[in-house]
Amino acid sequence: MTRQQVESVVAQGVPFTLLMADGRQYRIPHSDYISLPPKASYVIVYDDDGHFTALPLLTMTGLQSTITDGSAKAK
Repeated sequence: MTRQQVESVVAQGVPFTLLMADGRQYRIPHSDYISLPPKASYVIVYDDDGHFTALPLLTMTGLQSTITDGSAKAK
């Protein structure tokens, strides 16, 4: 992934998931849960407990939208 791809999704303000090469997934429910330090080759993601993880851009394999369709209702 490139920094610009991640910045673009963050700027949209929608929830998404970062997909990593090792199979891990990091859910980003809001832009407050991710930081992109200037000129860095990594991003920092935060969880609800205040813990953080630095993720190298080179190990990111994709971004997945986590927006759900409101028309799908539980029965």
